[in-house]
Amino acid sequence: MTDESLDPTAILAELGTTTLPRSVRCYTTVGSTMDLARESLATLPDEHLPLLITAELQTSGRGRLGRNWEAPSGTALLASLALRPTWLAPERGAALAWMIAVALCAAVEEVTGIRPGLKWPNDLLVPLRGADAGAGAGAPAWAKAAGLLLEVSLNAQGFDWAIIGFGVNVSAAPPPTATLYPATSLVAAAGTPVSRLALLRALLRQLDHWHARLIAGDEAALFAAWRARLLTLGQQVSIETANGTVVGFAEDVDRAGGLLVRDQAGTLHLITTGDVGLI
Repeated sequence: MTDESLDPTAILAELGTTTLPRSVRCYTTVGSTMDLARESLATLPDEHLPLLITAELQTSGRGRLGRNWEAPSGTALLASLALRPTWLAPERGAALAWMIAVALCAAVEEVTGIRPGLKWPNDLLVPLRGADAGAGAGAPAWAKAAGLLLEVSLNAQGFDWAIIGFGVNVSAAPPPTATLYPATSLVAAAGTPVSRLALLRALLRQLDHWHARLIAGDEAALFAAWRARLLTLGQQVSIETANGTVVGFAEDVDRAGGLLVRDQAGTLHLITTGDVGLI
């Protein structure tokens, strides 16, 4: 079911943030908010950044590794935040991904009462309720409710721009055949209606908090908050990487965000990208 439409006035009304967003654009139907953000960065003056772009429907939405992201109109929170983080060293760019992950977890918890977790590297998971959790052995206790995407461009001096994209299943989820991992919506997980507007406003306040702390150099606190939400740690995992499958125990993450997995032979692998499955 579609809830209230999003518009800049409603999003910004008494929001109380200090660093973002400086401008908001809301659309009914777009190809991709990430594409619009990239186009806007080419012409928009810095005083209008960070820019938030939202859409009721994406016809060419995508997730990590170019996968399609589809959701019926008005059922999801589909948005991209475009910024020019020239204050951030390129080697610290992963902090932007941690920022959206931690902020979204806190916003979901605030609005729904659900405590979500993160599946490394970029999925927000929520616990399944009742019959949805399954009764059989090995039935998943968690399902994906949101995906996050970070795209950056660098120049000789460092960051040229960054775009943080996020898609949240608010009142609908893709069918099981369309996803590699069990998926659900926040409404299904919470068992109650969820306002997209309230969720977005809570998210922006959380993003503003962590954005300001990052600018001030407080990356350590953000890393700790991100690590504390990772459900992948302490689990047996199977990871599909460009060099093959790695199976082992997810021990930790390093300060760059890479996943440390020890296989059965005792070899420690540093995984920087890949599809993670719990065993």
